[in-house]
Amino acid sequence: METWIIAMSEAKGAEVITEVVVTDTLDNLFRAHYARLVRALSVVAGDQETAADAVQEAFVKAHLHWRRVQNYQDPVGWIRRVAINRLRDDHRRIGRKQNAVERLQAAARPAGVEWSDGADATTMLAALPRQQRLTLALFYVDGLSVEEVASTLGISEGAVKFHLHQGRERLRGTQSGMEEARR
Repeated sequence: METWIIAMSEAKGAEVITEVVVTDTLDNLFRAHYARLVRALSVVAGDQETAADAVQEAFVKAHLHWRRVQNYQDPVGWIRRVAINRLRDDHRRIGRKQNAVERLQAAARPAGVEWSDGADATTMLAALPRQQRLTLALFYVDGLSVEEVASTLGISEGAVKFHLHQGRERLRGTQSGMEEARR
């Protein structure tokens, strides 16, 4: 590897040496700590694949910010923290989506009717006109207020309320039809 660095330095200058050293240092960190980080974070993530994605993303961020990260007392600790934050963000995102589906189900559910599973909700939402689907998603999934949805879509608050109402009514009708079809 050293011969290659010398040859590159003659060809391109000192900047190339710096890049190779950064890559070399990160490569050594990756080899020394990747498997251990994935094992440890698998417990947090619940599965190895999700943990591996988070750790890989953390190493990419370390590479992008290496000039700063290399000066930290514990670069591996920084990488670990970035990976944990990614897992937390994923967990929050999944929780928000689940809560949104539950809120949509509750809003569209006629009295006494239960949803069989999330697939029904997804199918029903896909059947809505685009504007109603988008309005419901921003309101229930993203948790935006009526005012924020209006601003995001460039429509009036009254139009947002109309689309929310129409979307919920259509979902109620679709849900009733699906329940009758099962009987």
